[in-house]
Order: sequence, then C-alpha cells, then structure tokens
Amino acid sequence: MTKPETLHILAIEARRSRYGYALFEGPKRLLDWGGSAVPAELTGKAAMEAARKRITSTLRRCHPVVAVVRRPRKMRNEKGMLPGPIWRTIVAEATALSIPVYYVSGVEVRDAFRLFRGGTKEQIAELLVGIFPELLRRLPPKRKKWQPEYRGMIVFDAVAAGFAYWHRNGTLFPPPE
Repeated sequence: MTKPETLHILAIEARRSRYGYALFEGPKRLLDWGGSAVPAELTGKAAMEAARKRITSTLRRCHPVVAVVRRPRKMRNEKGMLPGPIWRTIVAEATALSIPVYYVSGVEVRDAFRLFRGGTKEQIAELLVGIFPELLRRLPPKRKKWQPEYRGMIVFDAVAAGFAYWHRNGTLFPPPE
C-alpha cells in the first residue's frame, strides 16, 4: 500500500474564467501552486479550448494520483443550474487522463478549519501560511468590505480544498505556528 506521504494530489479551485491549483506530496508538503486564466477576449468554443489546453497542461505536468475539486457553486443559466465551463473541463480532462476526481464541499473546507478557528477566507489564508510558510509571499493584503476579492486568493482556496481532502481522510496536520 502506498504511504500518504508519497501521494501527489492536485487540488483545484475553479471560477468562471480561471482556476487555482495546489500540488501536495502527502498532507504536509506543498510542492507547487499557481493559477491560470482564460483571456477575456476569448469566448465560446475558443475560451473552452484555451481552458482545456491549460488544464491538461497542469494535469500532465503535476502527475497527480488524485484530483481534488471543490464542488462548484450553482450557476444559473437559461437551462437551469449548471457548473461553470472551467469546472466541467477540469473534470472531463482528469477523467480522460484516468485521474480519479474527488470532491470536497465548501462545508467540508470550513469544517477542516473550524478546529483552528478559521471562519473567514482571510483567516483560513493566514492559517495556511502558518502550516505552509512558503505561501507567505502570496498572502493577500487585508481586504476592505467594498473591495473585490484579491485575484491570488484562488490559490489559497485550492490549498484549502487540498487541506480539507487530507483532513477528511484522517490525516492530521500540525497546528499552525
């Protein structure tokens, strides 16, 4: 049986036109993180193809044994409730590469940080920097209520999804410093 410390999981957080990812080697080592966006001038099939290329590149470069994806927020369109195109592309490309996809919900992410008293996204990001100090330079500044979310927060959302996956599977993290 493979030890959890040697497993590479790729946690992905998807938005409408961008995604963030975090590559873990076991529960306590963060190997890589980042994000990508579909250029705003691309629409329709061109946007989907650009997203597919970027996501496939990330999946092939990282070689995960599992892809962890946060369940999408419901998005309404004329046909009803559907997840966004980036999310659908992630699932389709992982499946095509024979990478199992596991889902974590927003509730699972919040529950994983409840022990550390992380209730807001900013508090969770600060806790993640305590666990993974290499993220310190990516920590977004404090946001005022009227300001939009910092674009780099998507990386922290991906790391939080990976943390929740390991937490759900019974691997305990050391408390943040």
